[in-house]
Amino acid sequence: MSFRLHRVLIATSLVLGILCVFGYRQLMATEVISRVSYFPAETNQVLNNPFMGLVIDARDNEAKQPFRLAYANLTWADLEPEKGKYAFDAIEKKFQFALWKEKGISLILRVVLDYPSHTPHKDIPDWLFKEIGEKGVQYDSGYGKGFSPDYNNLTLIENHERLIQALGNRYNNDSQIAFIELGSVGHWGEWHTNNEGNSPIEFPKEDVSDQYVQHYLHYFDQKRLMMRRPHEIALNHGLGLFNDAFGSRKSTIDGFLQWYTYGYKSWLTQNDQPAMPDFWKSAPSGGEFASGGNNFNDAHIEETLLQTKLTHVSWLGPSAPYNEPLGGRLQSHIDRFLKTIGYRFVIAKESHEKDIHAGTPLHVKLTMINRGVAPFYFAWPLELSLTDEQGAIVSQMRSSIDIRDWLPGEKEVSSTLPIPKNLAPGNYKINAAILNPQTGKPEVDFANDGKRSDGRYSLGSVRVVY
Repeated sequence: MSFRLHRVLIATSLVLGILCVFGYRQLMATEVISRVSYFPAETNQVLNNPFMGLVIDARDNEAKQPFRLAYANLTWADLEPEKGKYAFDAIEKKFQFALWKEKGISLILRVVLDYPSHTPHKDIPDWLFKEIGEKGVQYDSGYGKGFSPDYNNLTLIENHERLIQALGNRYNNDSQIAFIELGSVGHWGEWHTNNEGNSPIEFPKEDVSDQYVQHYLHYFDQKRLMMRRPHEIALNHGLGLFNDAFGSRKSTIDGFLQWYTYGYKSWLTQNDQPAMPDFWKSAPSGGEFASGGNNFNDAHIEETLLQTKLTHVSWLGPSAPYNEPLGGRLQSHIDRFLKTIGYRFVIAKESHEKDIHAGTPLHVKLTMINRGVAPFYFAWPLELSLTDEQGAIVSQMRSSIDIRDWLPGEKEVSSTLPIPKNLAPGNYKINAAILNPQTGKPEVDFANDGKRSDGRYSLGSVRVVY
């Protein structure tokens, strides 16, 4: 090969290389230019979404504020009036299970063995009282009057497992039951006994109280379980926590928040309990307001919102202002609270190809913002769909996106939407929805305009070409 020919070949290669690079850059520019973005308008309205907000007493159907959760305290005396005979039908009638199912209201359950009141009584059945040898404390204290059973009693523990097994058989796979608060131990099922005064009531050691927890872990393995305070067993099994003294700064910021952030020494058992600072990222934070607080007046609303944010709470009740008149003097503050608590999903941006050939998948990207203080705790699917100019769905798919990962803040997600091969050319709308897997229908509202009558949210347009 001559030197001149060699130089020509080198020059030709360089020119081709430059052209290739230039062509690649042009192609990349074309790809960028070929995508379009849509920025949905954000709304400031209150969203009445599942598994969050105010919680009502399940016996009450006169709530004036929006709600999606109802709470039921189940005493053992009511559950099993005769040994081995469970009064499920009576319980479900008392707490209006059928009504709430019809209205799409989920339930929170707590089993209680000791609920203080104004009159002497027992919350365990008489047959069990006799079987445990009447071991326990009949008390009359500042908490009220009632009976605290001996939680160390082996007969009580054995019967408790049988009770929780029966409840699990009934409700473990019932989608209407959203959360189980681990009651069973202590006054109100709050995992403490009155240890003050001349006659303190003994609280069981951790190796005993853990046995009550294990019953729930075994028979309610399909449910979100929650404990009153951090415990080693709660940390090890990823349980949620509930705070029944929300609103009180001493009990919430100086108590509950400190306990799960830094750990604490139990004043009842003297055990060191671990910190659970990130529990709320995968399991719920809930509870109810402390009694007697003015949590929504002008003087206290900022404190209420601060506690909501610091403890990442998703729901509160049944001690909650759900009977405050709608549109009344506290409504603006209640609305601020409802727009802060739990999750609040905003579609900030949606992008996709401007033009797409029929039969080619559409690549959809979403910028999601969770303006709430907590994530969504259930594996509900995000659906993407395509609708024609008449609003009919021509393509839809459930993405593999896990919405439980949408923590407070911003999240970029993407998925592909199939475009049918025989789809006629024209303009089509992209839509998004979070579906209830039980019904297959959209059931979580976004804080955006553009909601269709079927619950889906319309986003940008794409042109289908041949």
